[in-house]
Amino acid sequence: MTNTQSIQKQHTAAAQGIGFDYQFYLFMYLSLELRYGQKIGFEVKDDIHIDLPDGSTILFQAKHTVLTGSYDKSQNLTELDVDLWKTISNWVDFIKSSDDHEKFLNSHNFVLITNKSDGNNNFITSLLQFKNDENLEVLVNFLKELLGKTENSTIKKNIKNILSLGKRKMKRFFKKLTIDTEVDNITERVKQQIWGKCNQAELVDPIFEKLSSNMHEAKYLGIKGRKQFEITFDDFSKRFGRCFRPAFQDKPLPKRELRIHLTEDLESQTFIKQLLDIGEVKSGSKYIEEYTAKMLKTLNHFSYWVDENFVLPTEMDDFRKNSIEIWANEFKAKYRRIERKLETGASLGDLESEIRDLG
Repeated sequence: MTNTQSIQKQHTAAAQGIGFDYQFYLFMYLSLELRYGQKIGFEVKDDIHIDLPDGSTILFQAKHTVLTGSYDKSQNLTELDVDLWKTISNWVDFIKSSDDHEKFLNSHNFVLITNKSDGNNNFITSLLQFKNDENLEVLVNFLKELLGKTENSTIKKNIKNILSLGKRKMKRFFKKLTIDTEVDNITERVKQQIWGKCNQAELVDPIFEKLSSNMHEAKYLGIKGRKQFEITFDDFSKRFGRCFRPAFQDKPLPKRELRIHLTEDLESQTFIKQLLDIGEVKSGSKYIEEYTAKMLKTLNHFSYWVDENFVLPTEMDDFRKNSIEIWANEFKAKYRRIERKLETGASLGDLESEIRDLG
């Protein structure tokens, strides 16, 4: 690819469009991570921001590239990357324009998120080293070396702006600066968050599509109406919770069809003996096989549902208790008339045929 083609690729509508998509899906991802008392905003205080319950704010800048380097990895975020220094310089401007610089620094954190690779970025290395040893001189000297190394006037201007912040404020600022590289496949990251919430792989894509379209529409209508697009933890549940509803609705339990193998001595089963005793079936009846097959099929379903976690053990306990209660109520309803006759002196022998007819 020629230099001209590279520049054209960077500035096409498609390249810019995917950058906006990257920012939006990052917003979705962070929205799914919201905790109680937090509020997230899109293009309000920065590309994205999150207000925390303690009054502090995290500012996010999202930078995406469609260009690739070796091994088809995204282009490196070099130490002389224009977007890198523009972003950091913008945050310095935020600090300078605030009424109280110290208060702003105390209440804000700054996060640059990009799909670019770090590619042995010496500035990132120096920043991490500073966070360990808090030796600002080394980091400042590195910035001054970059000034002498670059011919790019924009980068020079931005680095000078950063250095003009002063050592005390720079120290506070760099402590609160984070650079996350290689944050790619952002839609897959969103889907992983959805999977973590619904725990049903087959519902991830439908929920993703519904959530994405509804959040896109909410953003569009909000910005069109000149309103700030911000979502609190509670708002997210109220406005977009319906997107997750399919994961939590009761659905028919799946059935597993297994071949039923019947034993030879079916009449030795307790429940068949009971049916024989009350005359519900006769010895050798075809219904003995039919009832046994139904029982085994039901037990197979129950075992499958429990083993595959379609139902909880507590739900099975509730089912058994409920089944016994239903049977007891049915028994009482059918035999209440018989009990009354027994209480008035009738014998069981006299009532035997009537009892059989109740079955």
